[in-house]
Amino acid sequence: MPEFTEHLRERGHFLPKFVFQEFHDYLKCGRLEHGFVRVKCTGCRNELMVAFSCKHRGFCPSCGGRRMVDTAAHLVDRVLPAIPIRQWVLPFPFPIPDACSKIS
Repeated sequence: MPEFTEHLRERGHFLPKFVFQEFHDYLKCGRLEHGFVRVKCTGCRNELMVAFSCKHRGFCPSCGGRRMVDTAAHLVDRVLPAIPIRQWVLPFPFPIPDACSKIS
């Protein structure tokens, strides 16, 4: 990261502070040395350490993936059963490449 910021400085460009904070939080996300919770199963007494996450929305694929799964579970469990629907359409805001032409 220091080389990148120096490269930007030489060209007269700067990144906002929140970009640096997001990147540093991403580097710490999911690493046990930056904090964790010890979880213990009451049935088998097995213990597991779960690392803290950065909980950011933009850069971290782990936290973004978790948020996506939570949202999908909420829709399936609470929203969709409550309303009468026949189908559910998920539009993509960008063209998807033709995957069939690449398979052979």
